[in-house]
Amino acid sequence: MPAYASKTAPPRGSFEFLEWRASPLVFPFLPAPRAFNYGVCSNGTDHSVGVAFLLIEELPGRPWTGQGVSGTTATDDEKARIWSDLAEILAELEHHPFPKAGSLCFHSSSVEISAVASDIFVVLTPNGPFHNSTAYYTAFAEQYLALIADGQLYTEYPINGYLVYRFLKDNVSQLAEQGGEAKPSEEFFLKHVDDKGDHLLVDDDLHITGIIDWQMARVVPRREAFGPSLVTADMNALCGGKVSISADDVALTDALRQKGLSWMTSCAVDEKARRFFWGLTLESEWLNALQLAIAILEVFGVSQDWAQWRETALKEYETDERLNGLVSSISR
Repeated sequence: MPAYASKTAPPRGSFEFLEWRASPLVFPFLPAPRAFNYGVCSNGTDHSVGVAFLLIEELPGRPWTGQGVSGTTATDDEKARIWSDLAEILAELEHHPFPKAGSLCFHSSSVEISAVASDIFVVLTPNGPFHNSTAYYTAFAEQYLALIADGQLYTEYPINGYLVYRFLKDNVSQLAEQGGEAKPSEEFFLKHVDDKGDHLLVDDDLHITGIIDWQMARVVPRREAFGPSLVTADMNALCGGKVSISADDVALTDALRQKGLSWMTSCAVDEKARRFFWGLTLESEWLNALQLAIAILEVFGVSQDWAQWRETALKEYETDERLNGLVSSISR
């Protein structure tokens, strides 16, 4: 299977993690496919295939796309089976924390936390690794700011885009909170970051038989690892800019609590992390991005409407050189 349509692939360590995962002694509870071989054009290991590839084990089951046993949309009872299985896997992952955020990389005979695996088709992710969640989230927001200022992102509305991500950068402390108190040392956990649902393989009874597409997996802060994600999101609400904890969010949260996930017993659940990474997506027009911007402000506690907030933000960030550069370039 080609890993990418282009000749560039994720960092070598991302593939080596999959090979490392093949050991039955590593995360034996995680139903991920074993990787047998891979090739990357840039380092000459593609065996003349011409594209980066990853040769992996075929797991039983079919990708779950929201369908129930009968082929129609899954009922709440049917989805409960999936949430229960997924909660069991996530609860087990909580028992295997890491000291830093980043991506797993195989070095010599051990696994280390290294730079974050990069998805070149969206935006280049920050290097890392990160020793705390504040640095981790700040780096993501900062990279968006740099790309916007450089004219690579949101070219139709650079000032508005910059203000939104500057706001996110200034509010990463809301994501770093754990149980209302800062801890001297943080723990981080493995997460499948492309968890739209079709990464789950299910059998005819809707029980999870495998989880695929781990290439971009990373080790993330607790809130991101176990809080509301794409798999349970109401996508109409998410894309339409409506702040929403969906019925599926609640169902998976309840399942996690039943499985004994300690974080869920003491913290309120919100979609701050989900909104942070959804951001303004790659909307090319401000009319479509506006609702996403409003949702970001709302979920992080801003009660002003967009026009009022924008005016306030422009004054607050008037000494920001990159913002001033954008304003000047548009005024010419």
